[in-house]
Amino acid sequence: MSKQDYYEILGVPRNASKEEIKQAYRRLALKYHPDRNKSPDAEEKFKLISEAYAVLSDDEKRKIYDMYGHGGLEGRYSREDIFRGARMDIDEILRDIGFGFDIDRIFERFFGRDPFGFFRGTGKDVREYSVNVDITLEDVLNGKDVEIEVPTVVTCSKCRGSGAAPNTSIRRCNVCNGAGQIRRVVEQSRFSTFVSIEPCSACRGKGSIVERPCDTCNGSGNVNVYKKVNIHIPAGIEDSVLRLDNHDDTLIYVNLRVKEHPYFKRLDSNILYEAKVPFTTLILGGEITVPLLDGGRYRLSIPRGTQPDTIFTIKGKGLPRGYEKKERGDQLVKVQVVIPKHISERQRRLLEEFEEEME
Repeated sequence: MSKQDYYEILGVPRNASKEEIKQAYRRLALKYHPDRNKSPDAEEKFKLISEAYAVLSDDEKRKIYDMYGHGGLEGRYSREDIFRGARMDIDEILRDIGFGFDIDRIFERFFGRDPFGFFRGTGKDVREYSVNVDITLEDVLNGKDVEIEVPTVVTCSKCRGSGAAPNTSIRRCNVCNGAGQIRRVVEQSRFSTFVSIEPCSACRGKGSIVERPCDTCNGSGNVNVYKKVNIHIPAGIEDSVLRLDNHDDTLIYVNLRVKEHPYFKRLDSNILYEAKVPFTTLILGGEITVPLLDGGRYRLSIPRGTQPDTIFTIKGKGLPRGYEKKERGDQLVKVQVVIPKHISERQRRLLEEFEEEME
């Protein structure tokens, strides 16, 4: 079954402004928030409008959605990535309409994780780390290998993982007797007994108490160190988020941003170069030299009578079409007329004669 259109979900036109999208989400969140609306389908509707807002409030995700629909997003972003950029904005809206810090509970409902970014149900905690990487348009053309530093957890060398300062003792917790848990009978009947199991508050679930915590790891037994990780940025990539798994217990998000180029403008797999051409060349015809993204030069013929803003195409000199593909887009050259600010008296007379003959 195809997914419902995000614009329809929010009830806004496809050319809606960001403010209109925000107001639509605010109105619908107030209507379908599960704490206020107790109907069976309220929570699902609330998730849908939140997902729609997360996409349409983000310029890049909205551009991809407008071009390729749901399929374009599913090929680039996980569901967590969809909500990542809009989290703080959604939080602000929900606070404004009276739902406090509810964003934490929403993300736990959506992804089964707590508000600090740890996933549940995997048997261990997975930490998240985000790093920003800026690349050039030339990197998009050729691809690039970059080195980043990410945090990883290692055993504290000072206390050797015990969490205790050197020459101090660790004693068994006498509250939970070393179990790390407190069991309480909360209800008992003739046929059953209900037992509550909670982490011991005295030892914080560890079963032991450190006399004096290690001042290097603050009693945790572990410390953060940074290690270098090499990542490959494929040719043809756009602004996006890369997710790197299997780096110890750290989930790494690489936020890639393509920097603006001083000469070329990106148009998907094509690039646009604006060439300033003397008006005489446009009238009489001639050749101009055009720079290429790969560092080369191209001699472009300008026919007689070319009009300003005419666009010429240099085939195959754009960016790769898709990741690591050899096929390339085109370089577009838009000619713009250059009008001299100062001319000589002779030039003025010649132009006046030219104008008279044109009448």
